[in-house]
Amino acid sequence: MADRQSGSVWTHLEGKAIQGTSTGTTMAIIPLLHTTWGEWLELHPDTTVLDPDTPFSSQYRPVTIGMSGLGPGFVQSLLSWDPRLPDGTIVVGVTSGDASQAYALDILVDGLGAVNDILGELPIVVFHDKAKAFGIAYSRVLDGDTLTFSATGGRIVDDETGTTWNQEGVAVDGPLAGQRLEFVTSFITEWYGWAAFHPSTGIYKEAETQALLGTGSAEPSARGDSFGGFGGGRR
Repeated sequence: MADRQSGSVWTHLEGKAIQGTSTGTTMAIIPLLHTTWGEWLELHPDTTVLDPDTPFSSQYRPVTIGMSGLGPGFVQSLLSWDPRLPDGTIVVGVTSGDASQAYALDILVDGLGAVNDILGELPIVVFHDKAKAFGIAYSRVLDGDTLTFSATGGRIVDDETGTTWNQEGVAVDGPLAGQRLEFVTSFITEWYGWAAFHPSTGIYKEAETQALLGTGSAEPSARGDSFGGFGGGRR
């Protein structure tokens, strides 16, 4: 993708300029919730909505995430290919320092859930709901203490204090109400794109994930259209 001001070219998953006057600059990644309108409205009742009637409406098109196969032009642009998972597998990609991990939504429990893990040296938690293609990671360290999270009755709580946390990592009820967990770089994407940008990535419960989903093709396969993929260009 390119910005209109300088014409610099930026990578989709890293937000890094690789061509033009901004080369070497990396944009800060902010939390992005992939959720339903109803749940977003509960979190932000005064939210505004993007008007679909814009000068760019002709560029909008339906998106189906998790499809296998990539656009022919996009296949040629891939610098690396990882067949450990099917290319369209929806994952929560998480990075901390030099460490990266992919959490395939299909291997996670149904409904709202929380995975406690350690990435590199950082204790993290991944909040997720595969039916809504929702996934985001936060640090489990708060004020020097490491929390452990679990999901019960459609709520995420920490085991230490019983505080309830929302999808944005904010404590909404309990002893820690008002506190906020630190966001860890993470977002929903497709496996092929995540692995291309993070060739040394780990896979959460890799053997179980492969047993459930299988593995990918040895080489990327092309679809009939010219577009790429979710998180890497399928738009």
